[in-house]
Amino acid sequence: MSSAKLSRRELLVTARVGVLGTAAVGLLAACGGTAAVGSTSGTVSVSAASATGSTAAPTASAAVTTSSAATASAAASSTASAAATTTSATATKAAAASTSAAAVPTVPADAVDFWQWGAGYVPGFAKLTDDYNKTSKVKVGTVNPSDYWNKVVTTQASGTGPDGFLMNNVNFKQWAHNGLVADLSGYLNPDKDAAASLKAMTPSLVNWYQYQGKTMGVPWDFSAGIVGFNLDQLRAVGLTSPNDQGKKWDWNLMQDYATKLTQKSGSEITRSGIWINAGLENGYYSFCVANGGSFFNESLDQCTIASPEAISGLDFVLTMLKNGVAATPAFMSAANKAVPTGGTAFTDGATAMDFEGDWNFTTWVKATSLNWDATIFPYSPTTGKTANTSNLRGVVMNPQSKKKDDTWNWMAYLMSKPVQDQITGLLGEIPANSASATATYGDPTKGGPPPGRKYFQPVLDATTPLPASDLISWNDIV
Repeated sequence: MSSAKLSRRELLVTARVGVLGTAAVGLLAACGGTAAVGSTSGTVSVSAASATGSTAAPTASAAVTTSSAATASAAASSTASAAATTTSATATKAAAASTSAAAVPTVPADAVDFWQWGAGYVPGFAKLTDDYNKTSKVKVGTVNPSDYWNKVVTTQASGTGPDGFLMNNVNFKQWAHNGLVADLSGYLNPDKDAAASLKAMTPSLVNWYQYQGKTMGVPWDFSAGIVGFNLDQLRAVGLTSPNDQGKKWDWNLMQDYATKLTQKSGSEITRSGIWINAGLENGYYSFCVANGGSFFNESLDQCTIASPEAISGLDFVLTMLKNGVAATPAFMSAANKAVPTGGTAFTDGATAMDFEGDWNFTTWVKATSLNWDATIFPYSPTTGKTANTSNLRGVVMNPQSKKKDDTWNWMAYLMSKPVQDQITGLLGEIPANSASATATYGDPTKGGPPPGRKYFQPVLDATTPLPASDLISWNDIV
């Protein structure tokens, strides 16, 4: 299938018949749903403060809909697209009319109320909160509510909500557009230490949390898309680690590896050479980006996903699927049904290579019989570039907060290098601070397995945000 001959209509038709499934349809259709967000129960951690309690948070039933982005941890990629397209007045009216209520853990009235969505992040944020509260006059309480995005929306609609909260990049632009996050420029400009911290951050994160020339959020952390590979299976067919290939590790070499690693019984594939997600994060969209394509232009006022560069990248993925060297949706479905509880197709040996997010490392490590390593997303043979399409996470302030000064002090603390140095160890993520990312996440002795993470720097440097808009909801994009 030649990309030069593949029209937009043909690509859409091809996707509809199941080569990439509905994901590719959504990719082009963008030019509600229910989210799997937060944890199953609310948690609050308030160091150096004894009082805890709860308040009722109404659910804005008809006014707000949440949708899930490609997952980064239990909820790192969750989204509430309709929250950003609903006015505060509408949300308030719906919240008041709702007959249901959900309990939201709270912190003492004199403490800064900070919310984050990850159940797995609770211990890490508890330590950071405890460290901060040992020296701060005004304490911080960190809350991990269930149904995270709905609770942020409904409490804001009622004129309350957290003072500060964790934000994902797929929501940010719409929230900034609708005035649901505060302009931080007045705090950042006179704060030389915070300004220096921001300057040390990965540029793509810094740029994303700007809106119309204003700083509306500060970077926190992000994730990496990597290719995991089974070392035993590679060696069995005479292949060496992709990390030994340097810049030679491009799409064509990856396809060659996948071809040699694919196993068949007659015409039936019994092991795929590589597994490519049908999604925007660490999936087919990475091929578009590495090839010079994008979903939107920089000003977010034009959809560019139908560009020749983007279509050529997607064409490469479709060709691997049609040739049987990448796992088809049918193979994925069958393989997933056979995977033991707590495992993956990769740990179960159903695929020799797996293009995934680095949050899968914790699962792969537990598979003690699996001899594995990981490498970066391969370079485009056209541009010579790799890609890392990541849900860039940040910290924002509620414009309705009554403790803005104290909330800013907490945010500035989270931006500082001593805190950023702890992110990989505490949360398993990549610090927004570039030097911290290299020194901690990129060092296997500090970041843990795999040993190949010392080769990940190119994808950290190539990090770009998941496509999002201030006017189009994430649900419409995916």
